Amino acid sequence: MGLPRELLEALTAEAAAPRLRALDEAGELTRFLPELEAGRAFGQPELHYYDVLDHNLAAVSALDDALGRGPDNSALREALGWLDLEASLEREVDGVPLLALTRLGALLHDVAKPDTATTIEGRLRFPRHGPRGAEMAGERLPALGLGPEATAFVAKLVRYHLRPRELIRTWPVSDRAVRRFVADLDGHVLPLMLVNLADGMATQGPRYTREHYRRHCAFVNYVAARSWAAFEPAEGDERPLLTGDDLIAELHLESGRLLGAVLTSVRQAQLDGAISKRDEAVSLARTVLATLRAEPS
Repeated sequence: MGLPRELLEALTAEAAAPRLRALDEAGELTRFLPELEAGRAFGQPELHYYDVLDHNLAAVSALDDALGRGPDNSALREALGWLDLEASLEREVDGVPLLALTRLGALLHDVAKPDTATTIEGRLRFPRHGPRGAEMAGERLPALGLGPEATAFVAKLVRYHLRPRELIRTWPVSDRAVRRFVADLDGHVLPLMLVNLADGMATQGPRYTREHYRRHCAFVNYVAARSWAAFEPAEGDERPLLTGDDLIAELHLESGRLLGAVLTSVRQAQLDGAISKRDEAVSLARTVLATLRAEPS
């Protein structure tokens, strides 16, 4: 068993969004995923440019754009310069490419908004639409032929797509909080952050600027770097020389952008073999921080 051929081909295409929109125009998309139909023409608060269904489809398009090649698509790769995006998304889960499952998570991330819509103090709200959407995905995807591990993966992307914002609500973010975040995601931080990025891009649609994108990419890097530095490495993996908590204590850092950038630089130096001791890492961190603070904002 497996996903229907037409849906799988759309999710694995070089550009998934046009293929999914074609399926929708043919009436096939909501035949496979009928829960999406309730989002058609379902309006959202003014922050959102699209209705719920178009927003979900726009999130897949945004993910395609963020992972695309060329000068207009360089911001994400530059922010995550220490990470090989393609290699990170190459593996399969239950025989389905990780990228296809991440796209499916983007497509379904707000599927429960119509089901959870309520008016609070005169404003439309969607409380717990992430957890409810995860339940809906957990019920629908096995019926489509998706395996249990792949279903759980997609359900977590839907459930926790707003979790990065919650992570930084209490500042400064502790390594303990980051470890809990990584554990809840079963380590799938990058796919979750890609869905979070795509959600942000699709929310404002044409109103989303290059500056919005640059800042969001920096946030993706911050969470990814903190997750790498805070979580215990697997047996045999190289232990990070510094954690986020170390840098907060040593350098009195409070800026998420700066902390992520410093952690990234220290990580890359450690992976390259340029540093191998904690005092070297601290010294490098101080140098990188001073350089970043001297640069224009």
